Amino acid sequence: MEKKEEFISLAQSGHFTVSELCKEYGISRKTGHKWLARYRESGRDGLAERSRAPKSVANRTAERMEALIVSEKRKHSTWGPKKIHRVLETKHGVKKPPAVSTIGEVLKRHGLVKARKRRGGVFRVDRGELTVPEHCNQVYGVDFKGWFVMGDGERCDPLTVTDLHSRFVLKTEGLPQATTRWTQEGFRNMFRRTGLPEIIRVDNGAPFASMGPGGLSRLSVWWIGLESSNRRSRSL
Repeated sequence: MEKKEEFISLAQSGHFTVSELCKEYGISRKTGHKWLARYRESGRDGLAERSRAPKSVANRTAERMEALIVSEKRKHSTWGPKKIHRVLETKHGVKKPPAVSTIGEVLKRHGLVKARKRRGGVFRVDRGELTVPEHCNQVYGVDFKGWFVMGDGERCDPLTVTDLHSRFVLKTEGLPQATTRWTQEGFRNMFRRTGLPEIIRVDNGAPFASMGPGGLSRLSVWWIGLESSNRRSRSL
């Protein structure tokens, strides 16, 4: 407020131009002229900060509708937004009732609903401990490192396999797609050369985690015991 009054005082002194003062006070010329116009209209009171809230909200819920929503909730404390939405249509004949989310916001504003703590999963998953490799060819880490487009415009999904004991990279191959078909083919070629490990450790991404008929986790049972890590950061 003091800054605005000082600006107005200097502007009216005739010793400075509005442009000079705006530059000195770090404001735009539009703002400077707005302050002067408001001072001429309302004096010192015109320099007070004004609300920037919109004068009207096109989609605001009508007061009568809001009162109806609140009334139904108070009559039936167990009803939620979905039920009230349905009642507005069937009982009160409202052709276009507010959206379920809007009804929920109305109930929140009036303190008629309480935030609930989100329930945890119904089933506990015992992830167990990951096997610590003690010798070579015991645990392999497998992962796709993210696809990219090559110079010829073809897609490439790089499959990598690492011996987690020696950290030796056993395989790095660019596959056309990260699918069960191409992944199995890559494994077959590698197993012919390196033999079978005891464990293959994978993340939960495709095609490793799928439990469907075409999922690698089912089709690889005849290859090897499979150990899945639920934490991608522990997998390679």
